[in-house]
Amino acid sequence: MKLQIKSLSGELTEDQKKYLRKKTLWLEEHLPNAATLTVGIREHITKKSNQAFEVIIHLVSPKIKKPVYVKIFRNDFTSAIDLAKDKIEGIIVKNKEKNPRFHFKIPRIGSRKKSNEQSA
Repeated sequence: MKLQIKSLSGELTEDQKKYLRKKTLWLEEHLPNAATLTVGIREHITKKSNQAFEVIIHLVSPKIKKPVYVKIFRNDFTSAIDLAKDKIEGIIVKNKEKNPRFHFKIPRIGSRKKSNEQSA
């Protein structure tokens, strides 16, 4: 998977980039190599709060017809990234259940041999 990180306003610190890479690790393991994940981060300064973050995630994969697009707005950088990650994971799992042609590796819990032995 190809990961692109874009700062739409200002510069991202190295800590923010590391946190973002750490959170997208699950996606890198479960998406095909031809997939492209673009993460855009915009910092808004408003009168009510000192700063607010907008996270925009755009996922393009050759196995799905329409690209996946998630937009999150939170006051904290880490909470915005966490919520965006959870949403994109939910969308990927839902697409996998609906469309069997959308291939990515789902983590297995237990093994099928044990369940087959118990039912016999």
